[in-house]
Formats: sequence, structure tokens, C-alpha cells
Amino acid sequence: MSKKNKLFSGFHHLAIAKRITLLYGGIFTLSLLFLSFFMLLNISSMQQSTMRKELIGAMEEVQQHLDSGKMLSNEVLFALLEDSYVEVSVFNYDENMMYNSIPGDMPPFIFHPDSNEQRNHDFIGKKEEPEPPYLQEKELKDTGFEIRVHRESQGGNLEYILENKTEQQFMLLSTHYQTGEHMYRIQAFHMLPDRSYMILNFMSKLLIADVIGILGAFLIGQYISRRMLKPMEAIREAAERISIEDLSQRISTEGPDDEMKELTVTFNSMIERLEASFQKQNQFVSDASHELRTPISVIQGYANLINRWGKSDPAVLQEAIDSILTETDHMSALIRQLLFLAKSDQSKLTLQKTQISLNEVAAELVREMEVLDVNAQITFVEENDVELFADYDMIKQLLWIHGENALKYSGEGGKIEVRVWKDKRFGYISVKDNGAGISEDDIPKIFDRFYRADKSRNKGISGTGLGLAIARWIVESHDGEILVESKVGEGTKFTNKFRLLVPDEKWK
Repeated sequence: MSKKNKLFSGFHHLAIAKRITLLYGGIFTLSLLFLSFFMLLNISSMQQSTMRKELIGAMEEVQQHLDSGKMLSNEVLFALLEDSYVEVSVFNYDENMMYNSIPGDMPPFIFHPDSNEQRNHDFIGKKEEPEPPYLQEKELKDTGFEIRVHRESQGGNLEYILENKTEQQFMLLSTHYQTGEHMYRIQAFHMLPDRSYMILNFMSKLLIADVIGILGAFLIGQYISRRMLKPMEAIREAAERISIEDLSQRISTEGPDDEMKELTVTFNSMIERLEASFQKQNQFVSDASHELRTPISVIQGYANLINRWGKSDPAVLQEAIDSILTETDHMSALIRQLLFLAKSDQSKLTLQKTQISLNEVAAELVREMEVLDVNAQITFVEENDVELFADYDMIKQLLWIHGENALKYSGEGGKIEVRVWKDKRFGYISVKDNGAGISEDDIPKIFDRFYRADKSRNKGISGTGLGLAIARWIVESHDGEILVESKVGEGTKFTNKFRLLVPDEKWK
């Protein structure tokens, strides 16, 4: 494995809080270093820009003084600029006078025309502007200066960067300024700081700022990661407290509506579903134990009866055998249904779907019901031919659950109607009886496992309470729906709704 892959592998194996801290601190560090490098590259431009503003400010102060009409002298210039590090020289063309803000000789790059030039130009009162105050490069070289930069700014000032033999640099701004009938040449200059010293000074300060910023970034990243992952820690602690015996633990959902709150709500929802599932499972086991206990107790009782008196009394022996067989059949049916539901819960049941005729399945159901109970009045109504894409055996089992319930609860000579029809998108089959009916309060519960509505009215009617739970699973596994209509004392109607075997475009 390459060093790069090992590095990424090691990073991915770190804790999430450490990864967030490293990412946040790393990104901030790179950004800070890039910004520092950019500032370092542009430090000269930044310094020149600052110096340029100072020179322009000094020139504007001098121009305001000239506009006021007050006298100009060396002392006045010094007073105007005493709070500034800029030096200014002003030449009055009319008076052929040079005024300087510092005593003594000015640098050789400061323009000082000869006295015989002052009226030869004769531009006072004329509309045309004088020639721009250019510096003569050849004359400057004779004095030991070279022009490094020469440009004209937007304000009409000429800007120079001058360098002498000792590599000292000066910034010079030069311009003509006219007020009334007087023409002036204003020159402002300042020596630029030593570049190497300036860069080292700037780098040292920048390095200190970068170190503080980087340390602060990692500390802030660590704080942010802990704050962000605090709900995760709460989830972990709750998960440790949760067990099968105690699923009541929940995590507080207080706080901002962010992704962590969504995760907390999802976790609580998952625990609620698990709790409901375990409660159903416990109820299922309890109900199954209760249902199995009854036939086992009956079989055990009749076995004891045979052991005591049945050996010598044929009538008692026959009664015991009949009862044992009945309870054995009941217990066998119950176990088969329990196994069916257990497999359905584990998604181990597979459907063998083919194209089937709902009419044929219904007709077969009616024939078998007539054979099973010859006294029942069974009516079969076929309004349409209905074809489905379904598992034939499962649909047959579904209809038998409804048919068997109809036979049980209709009583002797009951009336049962099996009806098949369809609309544009769905096919329907209903099984209707005129039995005892189901109350409105019981209808939502009849599909629960082991639930039997109104046990006082159903006393003496055999059943496990699992049939409708199986029926619901079969219908839902075919993307269908069971509709229930019932009135106490009038009967019950179960309607099964399935999607037709036709292309979608034909349903429109």
C-alpha cells in the first residue's frame, strides 16, 4: 500500500470528531496560508498604494491653501505638513520662486527651472495647458538616480518610482496646478522603506498571526465537532440503555431543526417501531400459548378418562377418541396458521404469480362450500370476467377464509352471496353473509391475530382468530385491499380489491 493510501486509510479510521477537527483546521490553515502568501506577494503594491494616498493627501492640502489666496512660504508648507511624513516642493512660475517644506537643498529629482524660463513659457491666461512636468531620465542618471516606474494617474498626476545608487527608493508625484492667474508646479515625495526590512517585519507579524489563527482554528474545530456530535453521543448512550426488557428510552428532540434532530427523530421512531413489534410478538406468543393450552388440556383430560374407565366402557372410549381427534385437528390447523404467519413475518413466503381468472377461483370456492354445507343458500354472481396477475393458491386460501367464516357465522340455512365484478382499473370479489355481524368498534381489530369479536356471541363456534390476519397478508402481498361492511344482526360483507391485469395506459 502506498504512503498516500496509508494516509487516507489512517484518516478514515479516526473518530468523526477528530476528522471534523482536522478538516476544519486544515481548510482554515490552507486558506490562511494562501491569503498570507498573496499578501506577501502584494506587499510592495500595498505599501505603494498607502504611500500614494499620503502624497495625494499632502498635495490636496497645498492646493486648498493656494485656493484660499493666502501667502505661501517655506514656513507655511512646513506647518501644513508637520503631521505628515511627506515632503512637498511648490514652484511659482509667475514669481519664479521655489518653496520647500524642508530647509536646505531638495533632492536632485525635484524640478527647478532656470529663471529665464519663467516668462518664456508665457502660458498665464492662456487656455492651453503647459507641458506635463516630465523628468529627464538622462539628467537624473547624472545625479545618480534611475526611473524604475513612470506612469500617469487618473487625477493627472505623474508618478515616479526613483532609485539611487544605494538602492534607496523614492515615490514622487508631480503636477501642474492653476489657481486664478497663478500657475504652480507641485511635487510631493517620500522615501520608500527598505524592502527587505519591510518584508521581514511583515513576515514576522504575519507568522505570529498565522500561528495564532491556526491554533484557534483547530480549537474552534474541536469545539464545533463536539457540539455537532453531541446528539450522536446522546444516541449512543440511549442505545446502551436500551434492551429487550426496556424499550421505553427516548432521546430529547430539543434544539435546532437540523440533520441531527432528524436523526434523533428517526432513531426515536425506530425504537417506537421496535417496541411495538416486541409488544406484538409478546402478545402473539402469549395468545398462541393460550390457544394451544386448551386443546392440550382437553386431550390430556380425555387421555386420563380413557386410562381410568375407557378401557372397559366402549362408549366412553369412543367419546374420548372423537374429542381427541377434534382437538388434534384444531391444534394442527392452529400450528399451520402460526407457521404461515411466522414465515410471512420473516419474508420467507414466495408468491408464484401467474395470470389467473378470479371467476374460476370463485366458482371453485362456491362448489366446495356447497359440498361442505348443503343447507346453506349460496349464490354466485358474475358481473364481469376478471383476470389478475396473482398466486392461485394464495387467492384460493384467501377466499376460503372468507367462505369458511361466512358458513360459520351464518348459522343453519344461512344465505351467502359470492360476487365478482370490475371497474376500469380494479377487480373485486365479495363474500356476503346474513350472520351475526360485527360491531363498529370491533371492525378495526378483526385483522389482529387471535382477535375474535364478541366472544359471548361466538361461543361454541370453533376458530383460531388467525384467519383474517392471514387474509390481510395475502391481499397486501398482491397490492390489494380488504373492505369490510357489517351491521350487528344483519350480516357481514368482505370485499377484496385487486389491480386488473391490463397495461397502465388502458386505465386512463
